[in-house]
Amino acid sequence: MQQGKDAVMNTIASQLDGLPVPELRTLTIPETLQPIDSVYKSFAYRSRVWWTAASLTIGCVLTAWNPPLPKLPGYWELAITLTGVALFCLGASIRVVSASYICARKSLDVVNTGPYSVCRNPLYWGTLLMVLAFPFLMRSPILALSMVPIILLYTYAVVPVEEQVMATRHGEKYMEYCKAVPRWLPNFRGYVSGEAMGRQTEGFYKECKRLVYWVALAVGLYVAFRFHDASWWIHPLAWW
Repeated sequence: MQQGKDAVMNTIASQLDGLPVPELRTLTIPETLQPIDSVYKSFAYRSRVWWTAASLTIGCVLTAWNPPLPKLPGYWELAITLTGVALFCLGASIRVVSASYICARKSLDVVNTGPYSVCRNPLYWGTLLMVLAFPFLMRSPILALSMVPIILLYTYAVVPVEEQVMATRHGEKYMEYCKAVPRWLPNFRGYVSGEAMGRQTEGFYKECKRLVYWVALAVGLYVAFRFHDASWWIHPLAWW
């Protein structure tokens, strides 16, 4: 059965190169390939968004309930804000570029060009940088600590499951990719240029839509916490 599945995957992958870009929008994973080697069999993967939302929510609530940190002298406040903005923009850019490479071939082939020739998880790098921007924008060490469970979840539960599924689907081809490209630490010397085929796919459209939500969240939190030291803001906790 495995040989039959590999044959189907190889056939699909070989046909992608000549497929007109507009038709990439209609690509779907064959139903026969989904149940056996799906990441959705993992509870950690299925619940990753909820755990992420819960951790960030707890961090934001605890930040709101505590008084703001004392203002720093000089241009330090501006430097902290600009650091947050830079991290968020860098992370968003990485996600958009990575999505443009993988969305046309996701689950159908091993993508080993562009950002995916530098490290195996550039999308998660982009998300991490965007999330790390929030403690700077809100000046919150509590929010920074609330991200530790998220990082541990993705590092030790979500990504290993994804890689197991990819190894099952693509076999030796993916194993060779893992040997050549690091999981996390970027290796820019190994960069391989390639064509970003996914800009007109449904997956890329959804990624851009999610990015709009992320921007709205970042702007909303930054604006809200500009009033963190207002007299009408209630701080039931006093951890510092």
